[in-house]
Amino acid sequence: MIIKKIEEFEENGYTILEDVIPQNEVQLLNLELQESADKFGKNNNGITYLATTINFCQSFDKYLIHPDIKHLMLHYLGEDYRISSTSTQINEQNNKKGDWHADWPFCVFNGGNINKPFPKKVLHITCIFMFVDFDKEVGSTLVKPKSHLLETNPTFEGDPYYGDYEDQINIKGKAGSVFVMDSRLWHASDVNKSNKRRTSLVVRYAPWWLNLEVFRPNSFDRKKIIEEKNKFGSLYPSVKKDAFSKINDEVKPLFEHWLEK
Repeated sequence: MIIKKIEEFEENGYTILEDVIPQNEVQLLNLELQESADKFGKNNNGITYLATTINFCQSFDKYLIHPDIKHLMLHYLGEDYRISSTSTQINEQNNKKGDWHADWPFCVFNGGNINKPFPKKVLHITCIFMFVDFDKEVGSTLVKPKSHLLETNPTFEGDPYYGDYEDQINIKGKAGSVFVMDSRLWHASDVNKSNKRRTSLVVRYAPWWLNLEVFRPNSFDRKKIIEEKNKFGSLYPSVKKDAFSKINDEVKPLFEHWLEK
């Protein structure tokens, strides 16, 4: 099965891993993530967001090394891959549609990016863990298949683009599934037209050599590349020692680089 997933990932820029989280745990985790995001996160344009979620909730940790996820990361990122960020994103009812973009480091709106033309290599992988069924009704992630093969994306071509593409699709997957995409893939947040909150956990994986310091509060790189140039840059607080102590021992190596000093 994993060979098929690799083929899908390479052809379309994404694949979906089913049944990563057992159904009897999905709802409990959904509620825990919602409670943490509501208490510690922020709402902007109808999206409730909590950076470095691992500081507030560790119950999902073992799924970060699910065998299928681990296989994909080893295949593309090598043995010493690590996690660059964990964020809860809850699309509330009638949230604002997002602009089309690729994830860092391929987004010019997010400081510390690399310039086009992009190398034809997987440098960063974004995983979206689904805690409700993903479909058009709940405003599941919009993607433009095969766009990871292009050497640019809309963030390099002018003002933010909120329109449509003829070949765009909404990702579909059951709660407990994981949408895995090449971070070069063009995607956007869609509008949640349902009567429920669309909860997801966004986890990004990076090879050991990719410099992530622009994300770290008060780091030298962040000050020089983001703050002194008045740029926007995603911010992911360091993992707190008390939270780190609660993480599964097999998962800890993925977070050691981001542990608070």
